[in-house]
Amino acid sequence: MGNAIIPVVFLTAASLAAIPCVATASADTPATGNAAIGALESTAVQASTVASPGNESPAIDDPTVFKLSLTLEAWFPRLEGNFTDGPAEVDVRTPDLHDSEPTFAGALTLTRDRLSIAIRGFSFSTEGGGTASESFSLGGLSVGAGDTIDTSFSWWSVGAQVAYDIYRPLAAQTTPWSDPRADWTAPANNTDLSVFALASVDLQGIDRSLADLTSGFATDANETFVVAAAGVGFRLAFDTRSRMPLVRRVELGALAAGGLIAPLSGGELGFGARVEADLSAWFCNEGAVYFGYRYLGGTYEGEDMTLDGSLQGMRAGIRFVF
Repeated sequence: MGNAIIPVVFLTAASLAAIPCVATASADTPATGNAAIGALESTAVQASTVASPGNESPAIDDPTVFKLSLTLEAWFPRLEGNFTDGPAEVDVRTPDLHDSEPTFAGALTLTRDRLSIAIRGFSFSTEGGGTASESFSLGGLSVGAGDTIDTSFSWWSVGAQVAYDIYRPLAAQTTPWSDPRADWTAPANNTDLSVFALASVDLQGIDRSLADLTSGFATDANETFVVAAAGVGFRLAFDTRSRMPLVRRVELGALAAGGLIAPLSGGELGFGARVEADLSAWFCNEGAVYFGYRYLGGTYEGEDMTLDGSLQGMRAGIRFVF
């Protein structure tokens, strides 16, 4: 099924490009709830705005309206780092658990003006095996060099994130606590820049199995963790329709967050980090495709298994706004 993810993403992207956009007052700006909010105040100051060819008037979004978006993503991470529950650190390459794997990820986001709340998750798994190139020990099982091994590893996550735009330098109202600027004019190409703060809580589980087919012994370990993090990010968006007819708007975004990792069973607290960046192309108000990168990792110290590692890799997806 993993191999089917890639064509689905690109076929959907092609279909989005062919969908005629809804003819509304915001037809040239995606209804993300995060772009061109300041145009509402501009309308109060300027009774009317005449759009010139190739430079349409800014979209007018009602800040009291809730918007729902669905994100479907193909992520291609590989496991990096070391297992540390043996007598010595064991690189994930040693038990052959380093392959990049197609992984499904998704999010459902509710947005109102500056605030967004997202429910998100992913499920990663990989398998390995063959002849051990060196001796090692994991989970109480000692593997000799030359032994035939069979291994697997999985990592899943589900959680929630809350983000709030704290600074919009190009909008009429730059911060939630400032007054709208009376002399504000809409920036060229409806350009919008937002800096946001975020907080998230995730439930993550990791599972590892190792079998020495030569000796006939096997071991399996699984742990569950709660990850609480906080961070910052930004979004930069601008209209491109006059130069790229098929793409109405382009958006660049990135975030970085860090926090604590707490095992639900016995173990110790660790530190985790998440970094994401992506470039989105909006074909209409209701649909976009994006490409980017995600890093997720930290020190996971459970009772039966410890991992000082991460998942990291490229990603591509589609986003629908309702």
